[in-house]
Amino acid sequence: MKLLTRYVIREHVGPLVFALSALTSLLMLQYVARQLANLAGKGLPWGAIGKFFVLSLPFTIAMTLPMAVLVATLYAFGRMAAEHEITAFKASGVRVRSLMAPVLLCALGLSLFMVWFNDQLLPRTNHELRILNNDIAKTRPTLALKEQVMNPITDQFFLRVARVNASTNRMYDVTIYDLRKGPERQTIYADSGLFLLDGAGENLQLQLYDGYAQEFVRGDPRKLQRGFFKTQTVQLRGIVKQFEATREDGYRGDREQTVCQMHETYMQKAKDFTRLRNDFMNYAARIQGKGAMVRVSRDRPKKEVLSTFYCETFLGGLERVLLPKKAKAQAVGAQIAVPDSGGVAVTPPAQPAVAPSAGVVPPPAPPVPPVVTQDTMTVFASAMNAAQQQLLAEREVLDGLAVEIHKKFALSFACLVFVLFGPPIALRFPRGGVGVTIGVSIVVFGLYYVCLMGGEALADKGKLPAYVAMWIANVVFSIAGIALLWRVETTTDTSRGGGLRDWLADRKARKQMSKAAAV
Repeated sequence: MKLLTRYVIREHVGPLVFALSALTSLLMLQYVARQLANLAGKGLPWGAIGKFFVLSLPFTIAMTLPMAVLVATLYAFGRMAAEHEITAFKASGVRVRSLMAPVLLCALGLSLFMVWFNDQLLPRTNHELRILNNDIAKTRPTLALKEQVMNPITDQFFLRVARVNASTNRMYDVTIYDLRKGPERQTIYADSGLFLLDGAGENLQLQLYDGYAQEFVRGDPRKLQRGFFKTQTVQLRGIVKQFEATREDGYRGDREQTVCQMHETYMQKAKDFTRLRNDFMNYAARIQGKGAMVRVSRDRPKKEVLSTFYCETFLGGLERVLLPKKAKAQAVGAQIAVPDSGGVAVTPPAQPAVAPSAGVVPPPAPPVPPVVTQDTMTVFASAMNAAQQQLLAEREVLDGLAVEIHKKFALSFACLVFVLFGPPIALRFPRGGVGVTIGVSIVVFGLYYVCLMGGEALADKGKLPAYVAMWIANVVFSIAGIALLWRVETTTDTSRGGGLRDWLADRKARKQMSKAAAV
């Protein structure tokens, strides 16, 4: 069995590496094509461009690795079935589930690795990539004027020149459209001018000669003001800004946090939501009468079992085992052994109570709730409506955190689900070749992705619990894989299975055999 195990695993390694490389390259090319406009023409250093590509890889790998596992499984078992190796194994007493056992074990290890990958590496790279994208967006390259075209210096300042002398930066027949004043937009015409940058290389100075400026007065299109000049200077600040890398910022989105960070945020926001909900209910009951309470559309949030087990039980247990125990501070009033007294335990005296003096102001009494009158009901109703909207907004934040927590684990264990689902499909259609493998992979992963995204949308809106929405695709595909595996195990010959016609012929033959046995 050790030789058979090594053989089955070796059959998967090559297709897995090839599929992962090909799929990652395709998605990276698509992503780079979308971001090319933000990268090109900004004079970015090669280090920043290389860092952009490296930081984009983990997100792509998190999506392509489960699909690569499915492609490798379909190809490996399909090839073994097409060359009648599965039939030889079954004739030797080796069942299909025995062939799948080492692959399932490797898939389990890969899923556990993906849990660490999605929990630790992916949030950090997403955070660094967001900071890098912000730095790239702030970068403004050195200006290069083009002749006879409209040059957008900023989104509200446009410059057109007929001819430019590159050696002296002299411009001829200059037209400027300045929209920075809003309705009082200004148009400047000049015979010539100089295109200069200040000493820091960041601010633009346009020295114009022999021209005039016209603008609308207070945005009235019927009034036009025109002024002539011999020399005029137009300045624009912060036009050229070189790339500057930001090391860190304090903000982290949902996809930039680890599971434990989201767990802490979820628990804190759940407490705040519960307190806000109780205040809202008490407030509504006090206003609307005895026993009358406004019903909130969603129940109070429940404890996240998955993140609690992962962060507090699993990781907390590892920390307690691997790290030394910290000394606990003794409470006030506890018995302390004093060395000078021969080890006799003495109890420190309790601190005497301080009597209130005449000059000490007593704490204020709790506020008395105001008397609700008919005149204030409109104000109270408006306040209750605003409080309920705040409750809904807080609950949406909680639902989003729960969805991100379960999505990390669901995508990680998709590798195990596809290994369970892939071999029965490959054994049903062994003669399909690479085309059927790729086609089935795209269809299966497309259905899985649609279920995942649909469940995420429903969970974000509170229509489904997060654990149901994120895990339903894994459960459905696992059940389908087990059913198909049982179907393959009960089939006497796996070398057929070339299509629906063979499957119907097998079914008809089994029915006839069962009827003959009954007679």
